[in-house]
Amino acid sequence: MDINLAALLDGSDVMLVFTALGLGLLLGKLRIGSMQIGSTPGVLLAAILLGSLGFDLDTQTESLGFMLFIFCIGIDAGPNFFSNFVQDGVRFISIAIIVALTGIGISELAAYWLGLDAGLTAGMLAGALTSTPTLVGAQDAVAQAAGLSAQERELMTSQVSVGYAMTYVVGLVGLLVVMRYLPRVAGFDPREEALKVARERGLTSDRRRNVRTPILRAYEIRDDQQEPLVGKTLRETDTFHRTGLIIERIKRESQLLEPDPDLVLEAGDKVALVGFPSSHSRADINRATEVYDPDLLEFRMDTVRIVVGNPKLVGVALNELGLETKYGCLIEGITRAQVELPLDRNLKLNRGDVLSVSGERGRLERFASVIGCLEKESDISDLMTFSFFFVGGLFLAQLGMIVGELRITLGNAGGLLLAGILMGFFRARNPMFGYMPQGAINMLKDLGLNIFMVSVGLSAGTDIIPILRESGLAILLGGFCVMLLPLVIGYLYGTLILKMNPMLLLGALTGAMTSTPALNVLNDMSKSTVPALGYAGTYTFANVFLTIGGALIITL
Repeated sequence: MDINLAALLDGSDVMLVFTALGLGLLLGKLRIGSMQIGSTPGVLLAAILLGSLGFDLDTQTESLGFMLFIFCIGIDAGPNFFSNFVQDGVRFISIAIIVALTGIGISELAAYWLGLDAGLTAGMLAGALTSTPTLVGAQDAVAQAAGLSAQERELMTSQVSVGYAMTYVVGLVGLLVVMRYLPRVAGFDPREEALKVARERGLTSDRRRNVRTPILRAYEIRDDQQEPLVGKTLRETDTFHRTGLIIERIKRESQLLEPDPDLVLEAGDKVALVGFPSSHSRADINRATEVYDPDLLEFRMDTVRIVVGNPKLVGVALNELGLETKYGCLIEGITRAQVELPLDRNLKLNRGDVLSVSGERGRLERFASVIGCLEKESDISDLMTFSFFFVGGLFLAQLGMIVGELRITLGNAGGLLLAGILMGFFRARNPMFGYMPQGAINMLKDLGLNIFMVSVGLSAGTDIIPILRESGLAILLGGFCVMLLPLVIGYLYGTLILKMNPMLLLGALTGAMTSTPALNVLNDMSKSTVPALGYAGTYTFANVFLTIGGALIITL
């Protein structure tokens, strides 16, 4: 039996999509020197190749990809989108706006000088900033634009895809190179600047703490200890601030006592202390005698993830919670907008932050009930809520406002983004609502993104060669300017106006351009996660502003 592979691919969108995905993800694993191509560029390149051979997708298949992607972007942004206004909101919003407006302005100027139409201009903006939300906004604006024939709409969609495909590599590689060498040009040491932030904010410099497990050990109080404890109250011993250990329970003869701050220690008392290994070493230095007592040591110790949901705690610093002294728990890490932040005792909480906390189960539950709730541990997704919010986003997309003869709508991108933000916001307030494991959200987002990349590549593949011959160099040069100038202007604004630490500022700029690879470069250069503080601050806003920016290029 003869199999015509080309006919199969041409007759089945499903087979074409997953063929492009498989080839692209395989291509993304290849390395050029020390740099891996990556899944998104790999899928884009594979789809361009298939598009140049004449393959294409049905419009509905293309739409599903970008709809899933932009909706999941909104869900991720929702928990922090509103609460970020409380802490550093103006500063980070202004950086995201500066980058977005500068990028749009440079794109329009480049288009005027180079004679590019709106489709190529929007694609150039999206590719140069490596911003898929910008591309989504532009593609959707073309689909919603009034007064275009089907042929004109198809041509403009193809031009958006071509502009993106041509400038994406310029934006990605250019941003990585700029982040690598900008500190040398500006004359500062990335590691030293990150250490300044660490010292000022009390950040832990040892990232291994985030992967260590607290341990429980018991010690006997004696009269001959180097630092006498007999006759002192627990408050007077100040155990946590001296050693980093938390008093879990006390045994006096056969009686178990709760660690009341006014309890006076006596000779022979046995004290159960919980903390990290380095903290226990301090107790050893004080020549405390370690003992084994099942009554003190045999109890359940857990590590859980707790979601910040109490609105009264938004803007409250971590060290004001009394986590160790009041609740007897230890914090191991904090995540915001899917970015692990360095432990900063002065870091102000946002709704939706996830704290990784260790301690006795009952104490963890008590602490969780105060600041929010335990992150739900389930593999079951609430697809009903997901579906209703998704449909709600499509409904919002249809609502319009008449200005003269112009009808303005959110479009599918804007409607789904807003619906996703609302779903994420309500989930942060009550994680039992619309629960979906983060892995499920990431899966849908990645699948949607890569299906969308397949449609972009297939669309670009048919026209990319003629456009490359006609004005390829001009578009690449324009893309380089769109990548570089927002960075330069954003850096000058952050340095001269906001007086920000350089590494925090660079992290914020990578967030404003939604570039995780660039953030990884900064983390590697500074040997810390300090840049992630800036990245998390701007990333949420940038996804929204850049989506709007892509639509504006087409609309205006």
